[in-house]
Amino acid sequence: MRGQVRRPGSNGVQRCHAKRAIATWRAFPTFTTVNWLDWVLAGLLAIAAVQGFMHGFVRELAGLVAWVVGIWAGIHLNDRTAAWLGLDPAQEVLSFVVTFVLVLLLVHLLGRALTAAIDAAQLGLPNKAAGAVFALVRKAFVLSVLINLAGAWPGSSRAQVQEVLDGSVVAGSLRPFAPLLVPALGEAKWLGQALGTVEEQVREKP
Repeated sequence: MRGQVRRPGSNGVQRCHAKRAIATWRAFPTFTTVNWLDWVLAGLLAIAAVQGFMHGFVRELAGLVAWVVGIWAGIHLNDRTAAWLGLDPAQEVLSFVVTFVLVLLLVHLLGRALTAAIDAAQLGLPNKAAGAVFALVRKAFVLSVLINLAGAWPGSSRAQVQEVLDGSVVAGSLRPFAPLLVPALGEAKWLGQALGTVEEQVREKP
């Protein structure tokens, strides 16, 4: 019939969708573009998520708090610990370690007690799911800091290290995570240098 607009058949529509799917797939990195560092980083993130799920959010948070409070207490309360244990003031390292371990144990026991209370209240699954997310974010933050430190390494092997980092898809994704999570890190010169290298590489890509 004249004046009737012909619509593409189902085969034409399918071919169009197929072309778009192929173009989209090519835009993402494939398994052939990753290196050994990608597998290592992905494995560490997966292990962190599994451990976080098994421990739960409360225990994961308690573990982080224990390290922070333990280091603070070891620095500011080591003299009191030394006096309490009758240690010589010159044995500052020993009193620091004792204070740190005591705080670590106390917070760990508190985390276990709170986890038991949460399980008794039938909130175990939400606690485990939140623990997996928290552990994943924490591990990603630590890896991001380490990757940026490696990228700013001033040693003679810097070229080799940079080559490995440039070929890693996961490392490139993790690099900006730490300064994004903690903006104060952006003031560090080594971090600015590492991120500047990434920006130059992105601009050079077509």
